Amino acid sequence: MVNIAQPTDEQPINLRKTRKAFIAEYSCGVFLLGLLVIGTLKGLQVKPYMFYFMGGIALTAIGSAEFMLAMVRYKILPHKLVITHGIIQQKKKNIYFHPLGFVPDLNVKQSRIQRIFNIGTGFLTSRGEAFELKDIDNPHQVLELVEKLIEENRTVKRKENE
Repeated sequence: MVNIAQPTDEQPINLRKTRKAFIAEYSCGVFLLGLLVIGTLKGLQVKPYMFYFMGGIALTAIGSAEFMLAMVRYKILPHKLVITHGIIQQKKKNIYFHPLGFVPDLNVKQSRIQRIFNIGTGFLTSRGEAFELKDIDNPHQVLELVEKLIEENRTVKRKENE
């Protein structure tokens, strides 16, 4: 099991969707490319339009998975969680742990296959607003870290108020 270290302002924890979440896309792309390579090496005569069609589908499957990986990024800092969507036009959402001191829900959702690969989606719900860390590695450890940061921020806030 991978140990996730405590984030600092200089060294935040950067997360993104894991490649394991796109196994189907990668498998299909590699399978089609493999068929094309084996067919070419064996001297199988394939019409050019069919060759380009299969190659295009294979590259599209792999390319779409890579594109989806780059679309969402998560950064965990000691005092907040930053969720960034997009590549060119970016949308950032800052979730500060101070207001999240009253977090009623921290949940992980995993299917059977996701459990095998140790990936899943972490849900943070606060004040009726839900945030999700989708398709991340070690979701239980990540949510334990977030819970620990929330508790640390809660105790710091209590000490400031005293």
